[in-house]
Amino acid sequence: MTRTLLLRPTQLRALGWLALPFLVACGTEVGIGAGEKPPVAEPPGGDDDNLGSPPDDWDSCLEGWRGQYSNLAADNKYVTPGPRIDVPTTVEGLALWDDPEYEQFDPSLDFGQNFWPIDEGLEEDPKYFAVYWHSWIRAKSRTTLSFLLGSSDDAFVYVNGAPVAENPGIHGFVRTRYDINLDPGVYPIEVWFAHRGSPDAAMSFRHIEGDVLFCYPDF
Repeated sequence: MTRTLLLRPTQLRALGWLALPFLVACGTEVGIGAGEKPPVAEPPGGDDDNLGSPPDDWDSCLEGWRGQYSNLAADNKYVTPGPRIDVPTTVEGLALWDDPEYEQFDPSLDFGQNFWPIDEGLEEDPKYFAVYWHSWIRAKSRTTLSFLLGSSDDAFVYVNGAPVAENPGIHGFVRTRYDINLDPGVYPIEVWFAHRGSPDAAMSFRHIEGDVLFCYPDF
């Protein structure tokens, strides 16, 4: 039997990352309530904290994501090979998204494998990089946002400023399904990805169920 747990963002942040795998393993769906006005999340991974605004006209919005792409040099302390250090496993700890090289519109985040968007001609380029995406989602009625998150290496997803999915560390491609209950409302959604050690870069965020619309932010 699946149980539904509705949490406000502050409550979910208080539980922390350690609670998410336990809740999912126990068959619990994690929900996020909008309240009267969903607060705008401040991305902890970078200096650009401007999420923009949700579109004025959802019927004609540009469906997709704003992506900010950062190159990671071979001497970055969090990439392989590197010094033996205790590598953080959180967005805030890694801080790989502070200095983007460029940004672009991405209609989808289902890039699959062999994903290498940044080639600056660096000598002996290790092909390591990090990307921060954000968009706005609208739920017209209470719904369950279901998505598949797969990555090699790190990936994190926040909805309304609260963590809802994670796949941290250097590893091969791993894909997991997540089910997030949403009240009617408008929410910012953020995705962080970093490739910093595995042989092949792979990233896939795939929306599979739920009556929601993803729209590029207005600025």
